[in-house]
Amino acid sequence: MAFGDILLADVSERGKLRFAGEQRAWFLHQIVTNRFEDIEVGDARAAAMLTVHGRMVGFFDAVATDDALLAHMEPELLPGFTDALRRYVFATQVEIEDVTNDFGLVVLVGDGWRDLAGKIEASIPHETQFIGPPAGHIWVPRGNIQAVIETAARAGARVVAEEEIEQIRIAHGRPRWGRDMNEKTIPQEARLEEFGALDFNKGCYVGQEAVAKIYFRGKVNRKVRRLSAAAPLSVGAEVTKDEEKIGTVTSAAGGEAIAVLKHTVEPGESVTAGGVDATVAG
Repeated sequence: MAFGDILLADVSERGKLRFAGEQRAWFLHQIVTNRFEDIEVGDARAAAMLTVHGRMVGFFDAVATDDALLAHMEPELLPGFTDALRRYVFATQVEIEDVTNDFGLVVLVGDGWRDLAGKIEASIPHETQFIGPPAGHIWVPRGNIQAVIETAARAGARVVAEEEIEQIRIAHGRPRWGRDMNEKTIPQEARLEEFGALDFNKGCYVGQEAVAKIYFRGKVNRKVRRLSAAAPLSVGAEVTKDEEKIGTVTSAAGGEAIAVLKHTVEPGESVTAGGVDATVAG
């Protein structure tokens, strides 16, 4: 099988944590926005950790192995997020270890990514919803990362810089921590429920009451939206409609962008972003 349509990028700089111990899944289930208590080996989940007021402390992607949960996140998030997690350990049977330097991490984008992942020895693959098209990450021992890239390239995959993957993410409107969501963000503002990272039926967790109130009785004041334009858009550009400011561009790649806009703005509407005419595409 040829893999010429698969893109591969080395993202080993991402922060990485290993959760071990008998109560590792139960521990995460109690404090983050997604289900972990029922996770099985090979399953992947994305989730946010919140404050009691429902604002995000951090965001991560995780995969279950037979003896641990492995999570990765933006590198700048790792120190504070790890400390925040450890404050909830108490007497729980869970150990949290920083394994950033132990593992390499690559991202594969394309319909056949799972087939290609199956050709890479000693790897741990998992799906991600936060790029847009079918995609997954592969964990490998740090020392194997170059061999993995060479193996994938020989199989036909196209090795690219992370910036090309970023362009795909932006074009598909997937939010990223530190760009489109941060410590001021409420999960529904980032539309995490649409991308499988927010479960409204899992029961109590830190910040759940605030999230539930919005779900059952309220609304958020702003939302992540995708913009499309015929000219390049810029991060930080003010977005206006009828000369009224309605938001700000938070990620951009050419004529595609992600912006945080007022909740009243719907797909299909025309706006201006930094003087450039654009359409709210999603």
